[in-house]
Amino acid sequence: MPNHIHIILGGTGEDCLSVFDFLKRKLSLRLVRDGYAPLPDEYWFKLVPIETDDQMRTEIVYVLRNCLEDGLAMVGGYPWSSSWLYYSPVSKMVGGVPAGQISGREMARLLLGRETLPQDYLVHTVIGLHPASFVDMSLVLRLFPEPKDLQTALVKDYELYFQIARRLGEIQKFNKTEILSIVSQTLQKHFSGRELRYLSEEDKGKMVIILSRDFGLNSYQISTSIFVKEKTVRQLLSSKELK
Repeated sequence: MPNHIHIILGGTGEDCLSVFDFLKRKLSLRLVRDGYAPLPDEYWFKLVPIETDDQMRTEIVYVLRNCLEDGLAMVGGYPWSSSWLYYSPVSKMVGGVPAGQISGREMARLLLGRETLPQDYLVHTVIGLHPASFVDMSLVLRLFPEPKDLQTALVKDYELYFQIARRLGEIQKFNKTEILSIVSQTLQKHFSGRELRYLSEEDKGKMVIILSRDFGLNSYQISTSIFVKEKTVRQLLSSKELK
């Protein structure tokens, strides 16, 4: 998949389309300014409506987790994500200049155009528009009342993360530590918390299917994490009876 971004927007479908057109135009201008070709005409987007609180929680976790998945930062440490704004005084420390105090010429230089911004929007010399100006932090604080609620969801909701990635056609990767955590979660959820060594051969076969189906683990990852020969794992995954 080409380079892309994920954004959760509040507004009508028409509003969201306008945002996409705006971002595409601005990104193309920036690319051309820096000596690159603009975005191709067929550069596309996928608009997914969010209809429930549970879906909103899941989408927030997926979007915020992307920088972790790509190894770009720790939780809250990526400047182009909004995660560093929540439960933290950092946004106030970063600060910015209200748009109303910036000259029209300087604003046009920063925004690559003469858009009109609300006068109280903050503009930072490095990050541009300060996310605190337009990110609805109250929504995140309502859905994740405590910092640990969001932190836990970001690093533990593996199944939901995989399901969204698969729906969007994106590739996800779990490291060794995450796979061990996935195995532990699966034992708790499906096998009454029993240890691997106490599972029957039939239960291990079921676990192979769960790890492949719900988390997308390959035969090698499953084999090394639950101590079943990879040949056996492959046979189980190809078995129509267990699917």
